Amino acid sequence: MEDRAGVVLPPTPAERDWPRMDPPNVLWFFGAFGMGFGVYALIETIPDSQDGLWRLVTAVGFFVAFALVSGVLLRRRWWVPGGLAAALAVGTFPAVAVGFLQLITVWPDDPFFRPLNDFSGYWFGVALATAAVGFVAFALTRFPFILGVSIGVVIVASQLFVPCFEEGPSGDDRTTMALVIGAVIVVAGVFLDAFGRRREAFWFHVLGFFAAAAGLIWFTADPGGEPDHGWVPMLILSALILIVAGPIRRATWAVYGVLGLYAAVVHYLLKNLNENRWPFALLLLALGLVIFVLGMLTHRYGKAWAGRFVRRPPTLAP
Repeated sequence: MEDRAGVVLPPTPAERDWPRMDPPNVLWFFGAFGMGFGVYALIETIPDSQDGLWRLVTAVGFFVAFALVSGVLLRRRWWVPGGLAAALAVGTFPAVAVGFLQLITVWPDDPFFRPLNDFSGYWFGVALATAAVGFVAFALTRFPFILGVSIGVVIVASQLFVPCFEEGPSGDDRTTMALVIGAVIVVAGVFLDAFGRRREAFWFHVLGFFAAAAGLIWFTADPGGEPDHGWVPMLILSALILIVAGPIRRATWAVYGVLGLYAAVVHYLLKNLNENRWPFALLLLALGLVIFVLGMLTHRYGKAWAGRFVRRPPTLAP
């Protein structure tokens, strides 16, 4: 409480400390990843005796400990460490679920079982449950990084689901699923942006485009396929994404757009020109210049372009 001129003012609310690139955040995030790897390394050292009982007890202990630490830190306004502790609890949940399934002897322990080639409802269920736990943790903490964990698990779950359609799925099947799930995630991010939830939408854009990009790259690299099935969509979509990135003020769109466009154009230049001759070098220079000028135009006119598509409420006269 603050006393000013005889008037007691309410306490100033604590500013939420978001993650940023500085030494404390680097150490917090790296330490969190290190603890996550350490938890699973410790669980792997526990023998499989007692039907997975001790693995389950260990996993539950870490899950509860991370959740409690998260609650304590968040109450003390340690937003980033508290959020990372919640993310560690989410990351530990698969060990809890697998330990429980091993305890009731339903988890597939066949050493020759390959979950990416043979569908398993238990593997798929653990992935979905982990994603659900992550979304609940985000709802409780409002720490956006947890959304990244949950969306990453959703992408993995989608690949675990592919064998449900066809046993021993091909690379094209996996690529199609990656493109579909990536598009769905990006669209969800666009809706979040439309409602002003830009921090939450960040992870939808980053990981949605990552999944779609991985699918297109597979089409370009598959030795038995048609490379243009990947390069042509990459060229068109990257150009569209790059044009839209400025008006919507999304750096993630710009990163994926410029990388995809540059890679596709250079691919076709290499395909049709000799990289050791001056026309190739001159066109490469021109490509860089075009991207540079596009950045200048986006900086100068991006807001005006966006204003053509966004209706702003009229300003009331004083």
